[in-house]
Amino acid sequence: MEILDDKILAKNIFQKYTVNPKNWNFIISTTSIQDGFFDATITSPDEAWQLKIDSLYKPLPIITGTKLDIESSKMKKMFNKDMAPFGYRKIDPPMIMNLFKKISQEQETIARKDMDYVNNELNSFLGSLEPTVPEKGIDYLYGPFLFTNKNIIENNPYHKNISEKLATNLKKKIKDRYPSYG
Repeated sequence: MEILDDKILAKNIFQKYTVNPKNWNFIISTTSIQDGFFDATITSPDEAWQLKIDSLYKPLPIITGTKLDIESSKMKKMFNKDMAPFGYRKIDPPMIMNLFKKISQEQETIARKDMDYVNNELNSFLGSLEPTVPEKGIDYLYGPFLFTNKNIIENNPYHKNISEKLATNLKKKIKDRYPSYG
């Protein structure tokens, strides 16, 4: 198992994404496995990655992760089948303005209902845009990220061992970056 950090991890995953940008998922659990960090899973049709994130509340979190030695299809699916897959989507300004205009015109209806209407509209909008490989000079939407309070990492010895190794690595990175911390 090779543990990768921040930029190298992002570069490896992005290279995989550029080969096939379809059917990716990025799921972040807001409930950690006993270590105080956030767990995340990135799945593609070909592979899965397990990540540890030190914080969701800062612009440049410290992240560590590894590729899992299991088929991504075996990863526990915790998302709605109707949810748009993760990816980069080209921004069409008139289309976005129409979406925001529609939502703002129907805000009274939205206020009486719950946020399902907005979520459905955004999912429908994202679902209508095909994920693509980004190019310089073009603006893109990036996501969606699914946040869940359930921990998507299965509670088995394999995932628990990886989780512990990632947490240890992340603690070391934090201590190296912030020597007076802890």
